[in-house]
Amino acid sequence: MDKLEKRLRAGLLENAAVEIRHAAVWQLPVIGYDATFKRVKRLKMDILMKMLLLTFQQADIRRAASLSEMLLVEELFVADLIQKMQRTGLIRLEKEGYRLTAKGYEHLKRGIFEEEMKEEETELFYSPAHDAFWTEKVRGTEKERPLYRYARDRSADADQMLRALAEREEGVLRDGFQTVVAEITNFNEQLTEHVLCLEFQLYNKEQDLFYARVWNTALNRWDETLEQQIEEQERLEWRVEAEKLLSD
Repeated sequence: MDKLEKRLRAGLLENAAVEIRHAAVWQLPVIGYDATFKRVKRLKMDILMKMLLLTFQQADIRRAASLSEMLLVEELFVADLIQKMQRTGLIRLEKEGYRLTAKGYEHLKRGIFEEEMKEEETELFYSPAHDAFWTEKVRGTEKERPLYRYARDRSADADQMLRALAEREEGVLRDGFQTVVAEITNFNEQLTEHVLCLEFQLYNKEQDLFYARVWNTALNRWDETLEQQIEEQERLEWRVEAEKLLSD
């Protein structure tokens, strides 16, 4: 930690107009979550599936054999595809015959087919101060430090979790299909990690500007969100204190 602080100080003071008014090290709470999720396999809809869906739109069909004769396709293939479309919610059997669901109409319009995959497990981390999930692995410190003074008590949002996971696990198109995170099926809060952050309160003499820099050791970068929070709360106070010292 001493080496990191020295390196950061040296970088900040490369500008001769900048002086460090105050420095501190504190902990940022980050909550760990275990989550289970499902992907879907997204494929371009094949010709046979399109033909079946279009036929169900226009005719009353109840039997795979009827479609097989109409389309000149092996009955086994037709029956298998009908079962798959029922299982994935694209069609349903009504009194008159098979009908497209809203999902079926949407998939036909887009020319895609989505197939559910098995559940998977993962670990995510939520920072209340950022109101955001981090997909990077977080390991906090066991050393006691003061807690971030603007730490927030905020609950995790499942929709945010889904967006973060979908971004991390974004599927690549290969061989005509793509895997996409579609649903968070369950999540449980685990331990809260405490991430070390190094704060520097600075003054630029040339610009007459007070500002903060905060190095987040979990993200391994300067953290603009935390810097902005501190400046909004304290920058006016820093200037008042500086002017008071000059007047004394």
